[in-house]
Amino acid sequence: MSVIPPGMVFDPNGVEILSLNLPMLIDNGGNMVACLGEFSDLIKVSNVYSCKPEFFFSKDEPDALGRGDHRFVFSHREKIAQKNSNGKRPRRDVHGSEGGGFWRSSTGDKSVMDDQGRVLGFLNVLNFYEYHGNNNNYKKKNREEEFKKTNWIMYEYRLNRDNFQEWVICKIKNTGRKRDAPNATMDNDDGGLVQEIEDLVSSPDED
Repeated sequence: MSVIPPGMVFDPNGVEILSLNLPMLIDNGGNMVACLGEFSDLIKVSNVYSCKPEFFFSKDEPDALGRGDHRFVFSHREKIAQKNSNGKRPRRDVHGSEGGGFWRSSTGDKSVMDDQGRVLGFLNVLNFYEYHGNNNNYKKKNREEEFKKTNWIMYEYRLNRDNFQEWVICKIKNTGRKRDAPNATMDNDDGGLVQEIEDLVSSPDED
């Protein structure tokens, strides 16, 4: 695994993700080596809906970023209605061997623009909700007491295209963890957009 040199941080903002990282990965079929070279470990290629978010922070998933509090993932999305070619709602339920849950949007799509005012794509901030009990059937989980909001947040970036975007870059973060670096600054995504909305989505629901 490649390690970022001391003094360097990999934490691209929304403009960089949507103008550089995501288009390059889509054009290269997710080939991280072709896109990032020796630093190909900085963005994982995985399905964020195939497992709980803590999977990306396990001991088997080394922290290439060296910061501990977030991960970047190049992920595939599926439409809820596969038969509807015009459908744009992605499937967000998670069914893993260790239990299930789902990602729920907290903000809706927020435009990410370049310095000339052009919309490059959209940012959607989501919270992860974990199921209680032994029943992990997503379709049967329709009562609030059967799931609980967690500290996991995901920033999902997609391109500005008319058709359904199957490929996205997600930044997964645990807001309950403290940063390893004591002097680390706040997130600098999209001209302060993430920092502006993070306070609205980071705290768990009250009982």
